[in-house]
Amino acid sequence: MRVSVIAICAVFSVLVMASCIPHKGSFLLTNKAKEPISRGLVTVCGQTIELKDIQPGGSAPGAYEVKFDSHYDISIEFRSGKKLRKEVGYVTNGLDFHHEIVVTDTDIELMDKKTK
Repeated sequence: MRVSVIAICAVFSVLVMASCIPHKGSFLLTNKAKEPISRGLVTVCGQTIELKDIQPGGSAPGAYEVKFDSHYDISIEFRSGKKLRKEVGYVTNGLDFHHEIVVTDTDIELMDKKTK
């Protein structure tokens, strides 16, 4: 019986330590709109990543630490002053993520999701 308690404690300790390992998230924000993006803000897991001056057809990368379950809150301002805002996607603590966020003239979409 004593061995079982020790084994259970050891397994529990390993699981607790594994849950503390930071996981990484990354995204590529792609501008498929007809005008430049002057400023983009991507907020995920309590972290805000600012991206600037993304030309039509261009992309900009961003990275964050997956600290807890979250979604992307994305705000886009085009050079003309037009703005888009949308909450998309979902990330789950305990996994690594890579997403492609595509901005068009009228919408923001999460196009590619891969977890590791």
